[in-house]
Amino acid sequence: MQTQERSHVPIATKEESFFTAIGNTKPYFKAAFEGEPGTGKSWSAALVAIGLHKKIGSKKPVVLIDTEKAAKFLVPLFEEHGITAMVRETHSLADLVTAMKLCTEGYSDVMVIDSITHIWMDFQEAYKRKLNRQNFQIQDWMAIKSDWNRNFSIPLVQSPIHIIATGRVSDRMEQEVDEDGRKEFTKTGVKMQAEKNAAYEFDVLVLMERHELIQSKKREVWRQATVLKGRGNLLDGKVFKNPTYEDFAPAIEAVIKNPAIARFSPTERDAGELIRTEEDKRKWVLERKRWLEEIEGYLVSVWPSSGAQEKKNKTDALEYAFQTRSWSAIEAMRPDVLEDGYARVQEFVQKKIAETKNELPPELTPDQKFDKELRDSKVEKPKKSTAKAGEKSGK
Repeated sequence: MQTQERSHVPIATKEESFFTAIGNTKPYFKAAFEGEPGTGKSWSAALVAIGLHKKIGSKKPVVLIDTEKAAKFLVPLFEEHGITAMVRETHSLADLVTAMKLCTEGYSDVMVIDSITHIWMDFQEAYKRKLNRQNFQIQDWMAIKSDWNRNFSIPLVQSPIHIIATGRVSDRMEQEVDEDGRKEFTKTGVKMQAEKNAAYEFDVLVLMERHELIQSKKREVWRQATVLKGRGNLLDGKVFKNPTYEDFAPAIEAVIKNPAIARFSPTERDAGELIRTEEDKRKWVLERKRWLEEIEGYLVSVWPSSGAQEKKNKTDALEYAFQTRSWSAIEAMRPDVLEDGYARVQEFVQKKIAETKNELPPELTPDQKFDKELRDSKVEKPKKSTAKAGEKSGK
């Protein structure tokens, strides 16, 4: 049954099988709230998690990764909204990796990481213990960032769950030269205390600040949220006083609406296949040599003599399979091209033999038909120049 279905699969062009129409293949909200102590990062993250939990109609608990043992202060908030919250108190990236895996497998739809700063700091300390030294050398950072990217950044983006994180901030300093030529450092803003590129992974990045206004005997304190980054330009640059879920709802709804399924597997090819080692080159050369010998041996076995007609049959087979009669050109081709060409050489020979016997070539099985269509879809017809076309017509 499977073989019969396979024979009806249409063969897409190389472009159609590689590209796909734009669609929402990642309908999962990822946001980060950064700020100094007391600015409302944890509270705002919890409000967004609760609103998102209700929006998607989740019946699963919200998972909290608590690095400060402060989740207990959020208990009344979750109870008020009738939502179960489960916590893992940890600083370890290893625990976070496990938590993300469990949530991805179905335990939860929404996760809050409070805070990513402690996870990053603990990961660096773990690396020092592994290396058995107190300070990092320049070459260490490449390995650290690579492992962080593999264990956190990529899963953060690709995990089919909603993730809201918090992070502490530090001052962003830049060196300036004054009129007297003296160098001094000037604060130009703040940045999240995490791996340098962490902020790029989130759909929305929010700076939280605490404000206080004293007028006569009246004192007002509020938290202010400034959207530093918002995909789709829906919230970018917006400022909210004492933010709630409703303030971020437009961006959240834009992320989760109209989910789409990719038409093909989203699995990416390993870029390592583009890197050729000396061993790879040797294997490549041997593989090419093998297919050249297979092609030559097969043709000689069918037409062993060097007579004019058999010699023509061989070159006709090569042209049918590779769109060239030059053996030198064929010798320069890739092994995968030679492998497909070998199958087309066999196809030509069987047709030729059937013609000499005044018979029809044997009917292809569904599998053989599918493989033939696939091979033919990859064949690039050679372009003929205008000059050559004119010469042919002249003949």
